[in-house]
Amino acid sequence: MEERPQTAIKPSRLSSASDVIDALGGTNAVAELLNIGASSVSNYRKQGFPARSHFILAKICAERGLDVADAVFGGYQVKTKPAPYRPAPHPSAQSPGALARFEEAGFKRLSLPILQPAAPFIDRMGPEMQRRLFTFTDPGGEQLCLRPDLTIPTALAHIASGKSGTARYCYQGTAFRYQPRGSGQPEEFTQLGLEIIGGASAGEDGLADDVDVLTTIITLLGEAGLKDNLRFNFADFDMLAHFLEELDLSAAARETVWRLVGLADNAEDFKRLANLKNARPISQKDAEKQIETDALIVGRSGSEILARIARKDSEILDDGHIAVVFNFLSALAAPNGIEKITADFPNMKVWFDRRVSQLADAVLSHVTGAAKLQDIHFAPSISRGMAYYTGLSFEIYASGLDRPIAAGGRYDDLLHSLGAAEPLSAVGGAIALERLNRAVEMQS
Repeated sequence: MEERPQTAIKPSRLSSASDVIDALGGTNAVAELLNIGASSVSNYRKQGFPARSHFILAKICAERGLDVADAVFGGYQVKTKPAPYRPAPHPSAQSPGALARFEEAGFKRLSLPILQPAAPFIDRMGPEMQRRLFTFTDPGGEQLCLRPDLTIPTALAHIASGKSGTARYCYQGTAFRYQPRGSGQPEEFTQLGLEIIGGASAGEDGLADDVDVLTTIITLLGEAGLKDNLRFNFADFDMLAHFLEELDLSAAARETVWRLVGLADNAEDFKRLANLKNARPISQKDAEKQIETDALIVGRSGSEILARIARKDSEILDDGHIAVVFNFLSALAAPNGIEKITADFPNMKVWFDRRVSQLADAVLSHVTGAAKLQDIHFAPSISRGMAYYTGLSFEIYASGLDRPIAAGGRYDDLLHSLGAAEPLSAVGGAIALERLNRAVEMQS
């Protein structure tokens, strides 16, 4: 008897991101479900799904009756050679004293829960931070995470308190961020920080609160033993905000620029992402010709589909706007970039000259004692580690370390986006205590 070739039997349980992508119709189908580029989905096959997509895909898989292993959407996954546990180094003995000094200066000490709702972090942290979240679903079905940062928990605590007026907070606690295996970086670290919420906005009273946070951190670093050999990197996202206000863009298109800037590493990357965003399968005009409003397509009415396409159309940037924003971002990151911007956009010269003068007066006089002039850099990179920054931001480095020992910035739209009844200005900063301890040990 002739032996028939056997067909491989695919397992019913989906145990990898690639299995899920294939079960949902392939790379392009999943890209459409997540409203992202197909290249990103291709990367998910190797790297796994980012935390921000877990809820959406898990819900779709459940609706389609697909059996997905817990590990695919952030659950526990057994490894044959687990990485050794790396506890966080014990924080400096000086940190309780620092909190006491913060309290003496009018900051209220907060004790913040380690378990946090995942949605605010997924929505408001940049793509790099989103990939480093530890997320899981509790028995009640809510998606939670270990706090990767203490700024958003502080903002949520302030909103829950219902307080009005200016509030000043300080805290110390462990934060958790995934690190690639073999990187040697700890996944737990201690943040010592302070936040000023509801104070004067940058437009009302210069940069008083920004300087208060910055100088408080510099003073603390000096008391720890780091006095005159620091390096500072500053960026100002208020410049991009002002530039976009001057352009003839819809609110939705302006929001698209901000979102793409948060994803991009540089001006070229922004242009690539913007062009991908424009590559939509059908325009609103073409859709209106082909879809009747009372039609029912895949469970949705024709009017719903047309409304969604119209909303997507309002977010599209035309080629002219992409070119203008690209030129601005390129100039911003270049040497003498401000001079080029004011030459290319003369109607913005007054604002940019005033802003540069404001930054120089507020910042330089307070950091020159802690760093040499050549170690103070204004590098307005468009890439934001924390996507919620809206104005002046800073990173502080110590000799011998390639990662910042302290960072912070202004985030005036964060609290409103998290549920505050009205917009609240806010600015804060934090020290990574383990890096501070290491820097002090290296100098001593």
